[in-house]
Amino acid sequence: MTSRKILCPIDFSAGSHHAFRVAARLAAELDATLEIVHAWHLSALTIGGEYPIPAEAIQGMVDDAERGLTDTLAEAKKLGVERVSSQLVSGLPWERIVELARRDDLIVMGTHGRTGISRFLLGSVAEKVVRHAPCSVLVARPHGEAAPFQHLLVPVDFSESSRLALDRASELASRSGARVTLLHVIEVPAVYRGQPPADFIEDIGHHATNQLDDWAELVEQKTRSRVERIVRTGAPAAQALAIIAEEPSIDLVVVGSHGRTGVKRIVLGSVAEKLVRHAGLPVLVAR
Repeated sequence: MTSRKILCPIDFSAGSHHAFRVAARLAAELDATLEIVHAWHLSALTIGGEYPIPAEAIQGMVDDAERGLTDTLAEAKKLGVERVSSQLVSGLPWERIVELARRDDLIVMGTHGRTGISRFLLGSVAEKVVRHAPCSVLVARPHGEAAPFQHLLVPVDFSESSRLALDRASELASRSGARVTLLHVIEVPAVYRGQPPADFIEDIGHHATNQLDDWAELVEQKTRSRVERIVRTGAPAAQALAIIAEEPSIDLVVVGSHGRTGVKRIVLGSVAEKLVRHAGLPVLVAR
């Protein structure tokens, strides 16, 4: 996952601080530059409404944000990040984050921010960044340690997007020594409303197994470790979530942003979207 810069948005909540520690570890591990950014934004009503916030209060908030960035910058250096900078920007947070990101960067951010509200979806800022960012996004969960990832689950459908996810996972695993599990889920065509013919499933399963073996060999060449292969039948996201529940050692999912249809939606591809929402552990959406 060769990234020249890791962009880490923070809002000084516990969730974003955990994401920052993950970003700092990755920056040190990947020898990347870490840029910490806080987007400062007040709605028009808080400034020019009937009861505007006093100017001195606004200045105090800005001063607090600058102090927070200074403290976070110092912490990053203590964590071993050699190249780190911070930036205070103004504007809608998700828009500014997406503007600052480049296609060769990686964004690392928490799932939700200062409200602490756990929503069915991601927090509004994280949700929009994952949908619109031009680069890969790692969504970190606000729990657990910021330790190196030890077991990566990579759902693949043999599309270009999942091939990119494979490359990202390979590089992470080659640096950290993490285990890699490749998952391919056979989706039964809708034309079969009943039980599909056994020979049909057997033929597809044999082809999928052979192709998964080829992809696994590519990972093994880069990581020099055995790659587990799993082929299942059903709904891809549901099967991936089932494996996460069955195997508690999995601590990162790496998934492509969209699948074999190649349709670039405003929202994520359906599998990536469901995993980001429901996996309960960090998810790297590879672009």
